[in-house]
Amino acid sequence: MTKLKHLDLNQKSFKGKSNKEYLFTKDLSIRRFIEFEKLQAHVGFGLDFNDIFNKLKTVHSELDKGKLAQPVIIVHNLMNGIALNLDNRVHPAIKLCALFFNTEDEDLGDYDEEAMNRKVDDWKEYATQDFFHIAVNLVNGFIPIYKEISQSILEAEKVKQNITDNIAEK
Repeated sequence: MTKLKHLDLNQKSFKGKSNKEYLFTKDLSIRRFIEFEKLQAHVGFGLDFNDIFNKLKTVHSELDKGKLAQPVIIVHNLMNGIALNLDNRVHPAIKLCALFFNTEDEDLGDYDEEAMNRKVDDWKEYATQDFFHIAVNLVNGFIPIYKEISQSILEAEKVKQNITDNIAEK
């Protein structure tokens, strides 16, 4: 069994299975930035994270008011967005990383879908979670919303535990 490699996140480069070196480039050309905008919107559920968060807040608010129609439509659309984006594709997070990790001879002013796919194919011996870690740090707004959601979940778990403890005491 072949063991997956991990990116050293403290380094600014790594080598693919072809032995090509991929260097992290923080600047994007206009063509690559256009693709970045599309990809960051798809790293989540086919929308950017602010949109998803706001849609889920709307669902919660509407359900809290006892209204069902709008939340059903919103959740259905989110689920469709996920389903449409999962079939036979390179995950957008990995494609997003391909915009930033480049070979020394790569034309940084250009965006070529086939070249990006070849690049990702050269990375197949690496664990995906490293690329996901990099991608979520590149997606604007992901980390603050993730922290907000995590805090909300922790608070809900505390309330649930308090209720369970009170029931157990009686």
